[in-house]
Amino acid sequence: MAKARKGKAIQSKLMMVLYGEPFTGKSTLASQLVYFKRPDGKPFRVLYLDPESGSIDDYVADMEANGVDPENLYIVYTQSLGEVRQYIAKVKNNEDFYVLDDDGDETEEVVRDADGQPFRADAIVVDGTTILNLTTKQGLIEFSKKRNKVKAEKDGLIGDAKLVKVEGAGLELKDYQTVNFKGQDLILDLMASGVHCIVTAREKSETENRLIDGKRESVETGRKIPDGFRGIDYNAKTVIRTFRDSETGMVCAHIVKDRTGVHGENEIVEDPTLLDYQAVIDKTAKNQSFVLKNDLTKAVDVEKDIYKKEIMGELGQPAEDDNSENNTVDSDSADALRSEIISTLKDLPVPKKAQIKAAVEKAGLPTSYKNVTDIEVLKQVMELINANK
Repeated sequence: MAKARKGKAIQSKLMMVLYGEPFTGKSTLASQLVYFKRPDGKPFRVLYLDPESGSIDDYVADMEANGVDPENLYIVYTQSLGEVRQYIAKVKNNEDFYVLDDDGDETEEVVRDADGQPFRADAIVVDGTTILNLTTKQGLIEFSKKRNKVKAEKDGLIGDAKLVKVEGAGLELKDYQTVNFKGQDLILDLMASGVHCIVTAREKSETENRLIDGKRESVETGRKIPDGFRGIDYNAKTVIRTFRDSETGMVCAHIVKDRTGVHGENEIVEDPTLLDYQAVIDKTAKNQSFVLKNDLTKAVDVEKDIYKKEIMGELGQPAEDDNSENNTVDSDSADALRSEIISTLKDLPVPKKAQIKAAVEKAGLPTSYKNVTDIEVLKQVMELINANK
């Protein structure tokens, strides 16, 4: 459903995309969030999601030397888009992080910040969306192989014919659309987290199809764009391309766009720093806080319902779930059941929580209950908890 607010001034959150060739300072700039201050003067706590596997490691010693407490930096190494989004959801839902063992499983130890409190991120960095795009595409290719295997068996193919059909599988148009959807959903997830966010990407040459001598050919436009999820820069407030000056070798930043007004569009900044953007945070610190939820998936469902009404000749009626009568709930009952779920899980050991979470996910039910209002869903979750605790 649509969301609305009065036109009051709100707190400004950084939402940046940094892109460029390797070794042009993307990670260096992104890591500078550890030097930022909250409105109360305390240092930022930064969740650093690192698909590049070590992009920030070499900077930690310098951070400490410059007065940063490393307890305010929590680094997670993963190349999985799904896991990245799970960590973003933890930030959004104000959940605890648990220390991971060598196998990547949660222990019972809660991650704490420099003040000894449960770690709550003020900023998220996703350093390497190009890698996330690659693994997402590869996952879809593996699915495409299974899809072609089914087709081959249906067509009675055997031997080399079947092998070629399966191993020759590639992404179809609908797969590319899925990848682009996931990229947009990632950015909207970050914007809905309620904290400051930076994502980085490698760069590539932009191309476009042109008709040359009666043939369609892919031609470079001369413009550099983020390499990975198409359009991840559309919703970002600030987009910066990093590069090295060919004569001096100095790292420079091309400000592609900056809605915060710190820099002008197409401005070139030599030896850039993100600390300029602390002023944006300080300037709006006393304004009202407002977080816009990521309803992209819900919007798809709404459009599907509207399309259904168009086909059925019911346009003009509000879109509703097919089971809307069954989804009408007593909000007090739903609140009570949510509280019971959260209270029950809170007292369980971490391994048991992980077991229950797996069971809930397997059943296709949500593992975050803050915004769930369907009492039947909450009852199913509670039943699974009771069955597995």
